[in-house]
Amino acid sequence: MTTLVFTPLAEIGDFRDAEINGVPALFTASRVDPITLPDGTYCYDIMGGRSSSFLNVVSLAPVYFTGAIVTLQPLLRGWQTFVEIRNYGIYGKTDFDEWRERLLR
Repeated sequence: MTTLVFTPLAEIGDFRDAEINGVPALFTASRVDPITLPDGTYCYDIMGGRSSSFLNVVSLAPVYFTGAIVTLQPLLRGWQTFVEIRNYGIYGKTDFDEWRERLLR
């Protein structure tokens, strides 16, 4: 049995600017511990598959985990279990505080 390991937000050092379906995000290869997120911040897993590493945004990817994203707006609505990734971009390295401050200006 595999145990999922989550990393507290403050301990993640590989954040990169990203955009998923037009929504600004932070991407990391780590699983983000959602308990450590500040209010107004959302975290989702990126689930891949055979055809692509970036197929769906899900609450938790127990298999085919590509990475995680942090956003300032919800991507999944109450009844949704996933959102298909239609377009995405992963850009330069950044940190959470810098990224959040830039978006909240």
